[in-house]
Amino acid sequence: MKLLYVHERFGALAGAEANAHITATELGNRGHTIGMLHGPATGKNEPAWQTTFPFRAALGEGDNSTVVKKALAEFSPDAVYVHKMADLTVIQTLVESGVPLLRMVHDHDIYCMRSYKYNYFTREICTRAASPYCIFPCLAAVVKNPGGGFPIKWVSYAQKKREIALNRRFDRMVVVTTYMRDELLKNGFDGRRIEIHAPVPRMGDTKPWCLIA
Repeated sequence: MKLLYVHERFGALAGAEANAHITATELGNRGHTIGMLHGPATGKNEPAWQTTFPFRAALGEGDNSTVVKKALAEFSPDAVYVHKMADLTVIQTLVESGVPLLRMVHDHDIYCMRSYKYNYFTREICTRAASPYCIFPCLAAVVKNPGGGFPIKWVSYAQKKREIALNRRFDRMVVVTTYMRDELLKNGFDGRRIEIHAPVPRMGDTKPWCLIA
């Protein structure tokens, strides 16, 4: 099988990157051909990533639809495995490609405007689906800006709803807990398309059971 990974970074960084690299390495060891469509490099452990992903296509700034289409044409994957990717041009182009799509849900980014599912002011955990409540009284449309410059930035509720709608069209969503599955269900995802793969070994296994084929 030819599997194209899609992720917002290239190289080691945190848990999402570790998951992507480990699973891709294991799949490659089992004879599958692995490629990657990715955002900026992290500068960490890149030689190992280059070995794991012999085919690579880098996303740029602005409209990436042409980059996505070119990568799909050159690599011709049997399926696409999306990890973290907030660029809706990339997601929409993949959805419209007709290639089977799988997404690993690492966090709340897809459906939460703040991404961490609790109220910044009250510290109460949010139990709601994305709705106008996110704008007021939650005030989730205004968040910290980690990119420097002005300390806060505006998050579009309309764009978040569009992101949810596009991700609902994926063939499979992979989560690690029932809690994450339930959050997707609240936001209108089809339960028949959600798979739970907890990254823990079964009794007697030495590797995460989701990697054992």
